[in-house]
Amino acid sequence: MPYKPQLPKPLSLIELDSVGSTNDHAKKLARNGYPHGTIVWAHQQTAGRGRQGNTWTSLPGNLFMTMILRPEKNAAVTGQMSFVSAVALAETLKEWVPPSVQVALKWPNDLLLNGKKAAGILLESDISGVHDVGWMIIGIGVNITDAPEGAACLKDFGVAGLDAGLVLEKLAKRLKTLYEIWRKTGFDLIRREWMSYAHNVGATINVRLPKETISGKFLGIDTSGALQLEMQDGSRKDISSGEVFSA
Repeated sequence: MPYKPQLPKPLSLIELDSVGSTNDHAKKLARNGYPHGTIVWAHQQTAGRGRQGNTWTSLPGNLFMTMILRPEKNAAVTGQMSFVSAVALAETLKEWVPPSVQVALKWPNDLLLNGKKAAGILLESDISGVHDVGWMIIGIGVNITDAPEGAACLKDFGVAGLDAGLVLEKLAKRLKTLYEIWRKTGFDLIRREWMSYAHNVGATINVRLPKETISGKFLGIDTSGALQLEMQDGSRKDISSGEVFSA
């Protein structure tokens, strides 16, 4: 029997056999007033999406979920939820993989196992009024039993028989805890935790921007979550949006 997640309040679960995209479904629910903490979980996605319009390959046995949040926070800081989610993801999956496997976070939204992508995060939001976010959705995909070519899954590292429902339960609980910490204390603790998992700190990386690709030494993230690069001339450049790949 598939594992049935047990979730603490205010989290609630909508379980679907199949959906085009959990993010698209959750977006409709958010617009129709579904409450903070609603989670959409699908056993199959037929049109999964990643960042910047990329397709998320949704293979059977993996986790596809989206959580609705109503943070009542300024839009300038709600992007930090990407890092809150990433830390929750890293801490959750680290419980299952062997100690020899490196769990790393790649800016801004990927989780890597031994350097290969095994999970991703997609944030979308609605701004109501002038500055505040009316709702936010956090889509998370985790490769548990299978992965597309070039990526990784938990099974690759000896994690067998793991049910997506159990991963959802533990991840949702950890995300709830870190979300509450972020709301009460701000970004500092989350930033430090994210940096402890950061991939390629101190290495030269390439960052693809809308009109150019630049290279520099990856220093970390600043207090807003922007990527910090040290350029060849010694100057520092802060980047709020882009695609990172190895130099």
